[in-house]
Amino acid sequence: MLTEHQPPPLILVVDDDVFVRGMLQNLLEKQGYRVTTATDGMNALAAIERCHPNLVLMDAVMPVMDGFKACAELQKLPGADIPVIMVTSLDDEPSVNKAFEVGAVEYITKPVHWAVLRHRLAVILQTRYTQAALRKSEARFRGIFEQAAVGIALVNMDGKLIDSNPATQKMLGLDESSLCGKLFHEFFSSIDSTTEKDFYQQLLEDTRDYYQMEKYFFRENSEMLWARLTTSLVRGADNTPQFFVQMIENITEHKRALTSKRLATKVFEKTTDPVIITNAEGNIIDVNQAFLSTTGYNSEEVLGKNPRFLQSGYHDKAFYETMWNTTLKTGSWRDEIYNRRKNGEIFSTWISMSTVQSEHNKVIHYVAVYSDMKVLNEKLGIDK
Repeated sequence: MLTEHQPPPLILVVDDDVFVRGMLQNLLEKQGYRVTTATDGMNALAAIERCHPNLVLMDAVMPVMDGFKACAELQKLPGADIPVIMVTSLDDEPSVNKAFEVGAVEYITKPVHWAVLRHRLAVILQTRYTQAALRKSEARFRGIFEQAAVGIALVNMDGKLIDSNPATQKMLGLDESSLCGKLFHEFFSSIDSTTEKDFYQQLLEDTRDYYQMEKYFFRENSEMLWARLTTSLVRGADNTPQFFVQMIENITEHKRALTSKRLATKVFEKTTDPVIITNAEGNIIDVNQAFLSTTGYNSEEVLGKNPRFLQSGYHDKAFYETMWNTTLKTGSWRDEIYNRRKNGEIFSTWISMSTVQSEHNKVIHYVAVYSDMKVLNEKLGIDK
């Protein structure tokens, strides 16, 4: 019933008969319970506020305040959710009914059958501990459910929403009342329904713990949005499917970033202007095909190196210092520059260099785009 980290339950024995009090205390302590006692209902209420027992064994007939009155007053104490077992010699129906009306959870007549009392005690205390643990678990779940940054939705076996957290409601632009009872699949459209049907069946057959799918959805007055849904199934004690848990992550920005990256990669690969990308230290981490064709190097010869191997000797140290200082200060720099190809040929090119910064405004890359001066001059009508 108890874990090794829990103290033994504290039982309050309330009886005006010193012999009964002593007998119950002795029997209870032999079973490992902690025991405190009171002689009447008034003293019992004081002991309850002072000691906060886990359970009360209450006699019915006592001086000053009887057990019925004490039990009724106990129910009025703030937070005093303490089970009371009425232990009395009264065995008439009105007394039994009155005991339960004032809040007793069990009624045992004297003389006490110790085996019966021991069993009832154990059952009631175990039930209380289980209920307390369940309430704590439910409160913890509700806190996570309500505060989670990702959407969480509970869907019954008919596919209808039975609960949703604020993140889900915000994502879909609907309140809880507008979502409850609606078919979940009507909000999210799958791009691969055949695969999802297979995953769903595997989930029901208990051959898969969960599955993930990317789906698109629409919010009122918005463009198409994207979500990653993780679907799992909650089963009962008999392994019968109970409901689905849907974890919903809005990946719209991630999708847009991937699209932009693919587009940038395509432009990088296909542009006819040479492009160099370096890390913050100025060492080359990528070049495009146009750069290799223009300079005559292959990628193995340039990756990881500083671009200074391109220097022609035409410019002095002050030129390069101005280039780097301006780029760091303003984020970009443009000018004509003379570089040297692998075969030693010197050529003129227009360089546009810029920085790439992190979200914390720290330079993480430099990008240099070279344009052929001959082509630029022809476009500008300059004879040079």
